[in-house]
Amino acid sequence: MSITCQAIVFPQSGQVELGEIELPAPGSGQVGVRTLYSGISNGTDVWVLMGVHMGTTFPLVPGYQKVGIVDQLGPDVRGVQEGDRVFLRSTEIDSPLHCRWGGHTSYSVTDADGLFPVPEELDSKDACLLVMPAVGYHGAAEVMPIRSGELVVVIGQGLIGQFAAQVSRLQGAEVIATDILDWRLELSRQCSADYVVNPLNEDVEEMVRSRKPDGADAIIDASANEQALNESFQWMKFRGGRYCFQAYYPGLTCLNLDTPHAKEITF
Repeated sequence: MSITCQAIVFPQSGQVELGEIELPAPGSGQVGVRTLYSGISNGTDVWVLMGVHMGTTFPLVPGYQKVGIVDQLGPDVRGVQEGDRVFLRSTEIDSPLHCRWGGHTSYSVTDADGLFPVPEELDSKDACLLVMPAVGYHGAAEVMPIRSGELVVVIGQGLIGQFAAQVSRLQGAEVIATDILDWRLELSRQCSADYVVNPLNEDVEEMVRSRKPDGADAIIDASANEQALNESFQWMKFRGGRYCFQAYYPGLTCLNLDTPHAKEITF
């Protein structure tokens, strides 16, 4: 028997509606989860809404992060109980809509082994944004990874950049954070960075050279800003520098690769 729930729907580019969709009943190894909060990515969700995210086909149900309460157990479910508060990514749907990952729904049917328990002390409104710090962690700790003693510049201090900076510092690096919003930089100063720079009125390269005259060991971009990317190549040291792209870059981003070629930067 199918389940009816509410969902945010993008019927076409630039349009948002609140609609109803059908979900299948939980099958073997699956659970039903009543949504408490879903988290909006002001990057990916907006690119999907604009129709420029790779693989976007309208109409669709967007979203990829939410927190809810388990209230149905399908057959053969282990390690999960009704009443558990969990983080999840998506839902299966039975409606004639594309599931672009189906995060913004009032109910979900999903595999139990894809759930993450939410600790009691963590607020659901914070937990529903879990993918954002996970992206920052993945870049700084796994893709790079950042090493102790390095000088790292993190461009852009939204949620991904904030956590990339935090993880870099936990890895033992010295961190410079940049952003054009002073309130974000103040959060970075409190939580994640050793130094903060607003490139609208400060010289980032001057700060970098003051800490390490040869230049930065690593740069993490969480801005998707073409001008910032090209300028940042000048801050990097010669040979052995590493660069991590952590934003989403729709279409073609014009990069001047002369400096990265000369400096032998690894991307």
